[in-house]
Amino acid sequence: MKKQLLIATSITLLASCSGGGPGVSGSADESAGSQTSSTSLWERIKRLSLSEEKTIEMSATGIIADAFNREAANRNVTVDLFQEIILIPRNGERQSMAAVLKDQAAIVSKEIANSPEAHSNLIMDGNHVAYSVPLALATAPRKGWEVQVMDDRKVRPEFDTPFFNKNRKPPTYDPDLHIRYMDMLAISSVYANNVFSEIAAQMAGVTLSDPDEAQKRVLAIFQSIPADKLHAMLLDATRLVESGKYTTDLTGSGNIHFTNNTAGDFVGDARGVVWTKAGGMWFGDGKLNGQNVSFRLASTTSLNQRQAESGSTGTNADAKVNGSSNVGPSR
Repeated sequence: MKKQLLIATSITLLASCSGGGPGVSGSADESAGSQTSSTSLWERIKRLSLSEEKTIEMSATGIIADAFNREAANRNVTVDLFQEIILIPRNGERQSMAAVLKDQAAIVSKEIANSPEAHSNLIMDGNHVAYSVPLALATAPRKGWEVQVMDDRKVRPEFDTPFFNKNRKPPTYDPDLHIRYMDMLAISSVYANNVFSEIAAQMAGVTLSDPDEAQKRVLAIFQSIPADKLHAMLLDATRLVESGKYTTDLTGSGNIHFTNNTAGDFVGDARGVVWTKAGGMWFGDGKLNGQNVSFRLASTTSLNQRQAESGSTGTNADAKVNGSSNVGPSR
């Protein structure tokens, strides 16, 4: 209540009582208010994280073979082209695989030097491109002989006369091509076993994140092997194979099968070339040096979940009271 109003009302009342004159009027105004405000902001977060890490194993021969086959595909070259390079005689003479690949290494290196832009996608240099050829030949799937392996010049005795021999169609069997073909497969298998074993030894104990990373590492390790060492490994395989004699199996299995009496037994089928020696599978079908060799790959599974809640609370209160009074003339 305001003090001014109280004073004015007191004076008026006093005057009215003393004089008995006109009526006295009074008013009062009183207000009160209060406000309370409370606001809060809150947030609640719940996190759930599950992680599982484990190691899986994959065949070393499969990963290594895929690395070289993929690299060859990037260069748009095929196994048929490789075989043509190896099997076609040079200047009418048969050359060893080591000699042919050494020449090819020089040719590819020159092409890369003369046109680096056209070969910018190459991972390996010219030497290593050439010495990777036997690796593709040893691991390519095969179905049946690709050369004539039977001597079709034999005829019935009554037709073995000068007249018939002169007018007979030329023979399709080429014994030299048959031998070169078996040499190619056998040498490639022995060489691939040694190269793959070298690569696997350098990757032993390393856990890789995925197959793509493993294949990149395979090619990097192969590139790090000196070309002279690769050539020496190819010569060793050639000497082993060419020191033996062949026996060809033509029992009609539908696969390539021959035996070299110093190197061992060789079968060409959907697995590539499988080399058996000393009574056991030595290379192919997941084997390296007669053992199952695997690479470790990391496999990670994780689950992350986040839950969040937020909100606000508040209160407000306000009150106000007004009042007035009047007194009329006295009677």
